[in-house]
Amino acid sequence: MAALEVSGLSCNYHGTAVLNNLSLQVQENEIMCLLGASGCGKTTLLKAIAGLLPISQGEIAIHQQVMNAHHVAVVPEKRNIGMIFQDYALFPHLNVAQNIAFAIQNKEPNKRHVQERVEEMLALVNLSDLGDRHPHQLSGGQQQRVAIARAMIAKPQLMLLDEPFSNIDTQVRMRLITEIRELLKSQGISAIFVTHSKEEAFAFSDRLALFRAGHIEQVGRPQTLYQHPQSRFVADFLGLANYVPATVIDAYTVLTAMGTVRSQAALNAQVGASGQLMLRPRQIQLSLTEQGNGKVVEQQFLGTHSRCAVECQGLRLEVSTNELLPAVSQVHVSILPHALTFFADSQGQRAVA
Repeated sequence: MAALEVSGLSCNYHGTAVLNNLSLQVQENEIMCLLGASGCGKTTLLKAIAGLLPISQGEIAIHQQVMNAHHVAVVPEKRNIGMIFQDYALFPHLNVAQNIAFAIQNKEPNKRHVQERVEEMLALVNLSDLGDRHPHQLSGGQQQRVAIARAMIAKPQLMLLDEPFSNIDTQVRMRLITEIRELLKSQGISAIFVTHSKEEAFAFSDRLALFRAGHIEQVGRPQTLYQHPQSRFVADFLGLANYVPATVIDAYTVLTAMGTVRSQAALNAQVGASGQLMLRPRQIQLSLTEQGNGKVVEQQFLGTHSRCAVECQGLRLEVSTNELLPAVSQVHVSILPHALTFFADSQGQRAVA
């Protein structure tokens, strides 16, 4: 059963279409990321799901219960969702325990039960000793954990997270992403997560939907979108890519200035089709040799890897290596075996099975 189903959704803002006939499905205990540049419609979709924004057409259903449709608009407080905002939205005059309790204290008359639930949530987010502190006495990561606990205490069916890590220091961010992901998974909660950071999307989501101007360009597993984008827009948004002119010579092979390159999966393009072979920097291999077909002309050490600019057969390629190479090295450039991504000139779309 789908935790969320959005069908044919359109939203207008001051007469301008922000979302246009958009459809999306989120499965049980799945974390879906809405990724895209500012103004592409991802936060608009989040607000529509929460019931904070009217829709002009389409349907939204949470666990098969219709929330928005023709003449139907369930109010936000009846949707059983939790929401976490970019600025945490904690009450500064309440301590941590009181902030967490706020979500259920008006619904639960048994104060002892409220206290037990608060203690359970504090333990779950590793803040058991900080219940008496106020938000200004906490770090950004601790404040985010309080916001998570407050959202989870009411046992929501669906969690909505709007750029929740943007105010967290880089050193803490990835650790917090791992912790919150494990929390959601352990509690069986489905989530929709909005970000403009591809690194956060890769680390946090099970699937991601890449937005562009009010519609979804591609949806799937992060690895699939990165390695096998269906358009150059998706390819370029998710990371650096080289584009090498190529011609399809059979179902598995293209001809480039570097020679023939064979794919591990059949190409959908017709034999004779011309276009661009997309190569990620990690899909290119360099080997030092005096008789190489390429030359390293620029290098940058980036910590986890080194960036190399290589000239090869009239092409300039960006390559990622584990170690720096000798300056102005002569190298042999080869393509590592993988399922090729080929964009035919006539269609501009991916041509890999």
